[in-house]
Amino acid sequence: MKERGRLQVVALVVVMIVVLLAGCAKSNENDAPETTNQAEPSGAAAEQIELEFWTINLKKNFEGYITENLIQAYEKEHPNIKIKWVDVPGAEMTKKVITSLSGDHVPDIVNETTQGLSQLVQYDAVTPISDLYTDSSTFSPYIQGMMDGVTYNNKVMALPWYNGGPLVGFINTELYQKAGLDPSKPATTYDELFAYGKQIHEKLPNVYGSNDLPLIPVLKTEGLPILSEDKKKALFNSPEHVAFVEKFVQAYKDGAIAPDAANANNRLLQQTMDNELIAQSGSSQPFVINNWEKNAPNIMPKIQVVPTVTGKTGMIPISDFQLFFVPKKSKHPKEAADFALFVTSAQKQLEFCKLVAIFPSTSETLKDAYFTDVQGDTLKDLTRKVQIESLDKLSLGNLGVTNENDLNAEYLQEIQAALFGSKTTQQALDDAVAYWDAALAKS
Repeated sequence: MKERGRLQVVALVVVMIVVLLAGCAKSNENDAPETTNQAEPSGAAAEQIELEFWTINLKKNFEGYITENLIQAYEKEHPNIKIKWVDVPGAEMTKKVITSLSGDHVPDIVNETTQGLSQLVQYDAVTPISDLYTDSSTFSPYIQGMMDGVTYNNKVMALPWYNGGPLVGFINTELYQKAGLDPSKPATTYDELFAYGKQIHEKLPNVYGSNDLPLIPVLKTEGLPILSEDKKKALFNSPEHVAFVEKFVQAYKDGAIAPDAANANNRLLQQTMDNELIAQSGSSQPFVINNWEKNAPNIMPKIQVVPTVTGKTGMIPISDFQLFFVPKKSKHPKEAADFALFVTSAQKQLEFCKLVAIFPSTSETLKDAYFTDVQGDTLKDLTRKVQIESLDKLSLGNLGVTNENDLNAEYLQEIQAALFGSKTTQQALDDAVAYWDAALAKS
């Protein structure tokens, strides 16, 4: 019996050992790594973001480009971003942005002009892009003069997009030669423009030099200050300003500037390139070629395009350009700015420039053969070449104040008074400054 009891105990121990070993084996099997190609557990899904994207009058002609090349291309690279596109009439953009800021529905990224931006900055409605990107290299791809135009108090408030291109100069080669001037050596400075203009009028009494006037952008390119830093005081009546404007007054007396240039309505000039009563234009918009083609085709073979006359800075004023900014109340400012950087990248600007006659804000875009190898020898082709070569000299000509058109109109009236001789140059500028100071104090 004892032997039988011992055998039962041994059998029980063996069973327990087998059970334990089986349990360990199963535990080890469960702990072993999978040998199949199983995907790693995914992390938390990226936050889904919708950006509201406003543009100015682009849907009608460029819906395909905006939808496919910009929105869809960006969404493909950024699966967590969805972009809602809203196209707005240009005259309404600034007002619509201001209205949106009074509520909760604010766009995230907005296409504006420099004039609109200046108003919005005064409303404190703009998120500085430089607050979102502290590395200055972010802005190095853009033409410096255009970056200056979107920088307020050392903060970059927007990203420049496209522009209509620089001003150019034109000369009538036949009149130039009759006056004893060499068309291959056109005027490059205002001193030369007036010297040539005086010679033209002396040699050809019925012909005048040009219709150029010392407008505010011209003063800026000469390096002369216009406003105080807070934009509350006008500064253009200093001895340096008076001396520069006096050159135009003397040129007017000499016939280097045509008589009608001083008339109030400069759209009704009697002495023009069209009727060959002026021989040169120091600064002109290229679209005048369209007017010549339609109204004065006989002068086309005589016209030569040349670089625009510049002041001491060598910069070429541009009145306005397109840009993107992030409104102050955007819920996704960094993502919005990232999209704006994509839209204004060198490649995307190149694509857009190939669709419409515009010029980019990025230096890299200008290195493409589309800009470096312009073919053709028509006046328009040659004008485009001159513009491309001048793009790196662009500088914003406007001042960024709300009542700028009225201020410029008053300034021009005073300049006309100086040209006519009804006021001295000093008195004319003093009166203009007084008007500006009163208007700026109210703004």
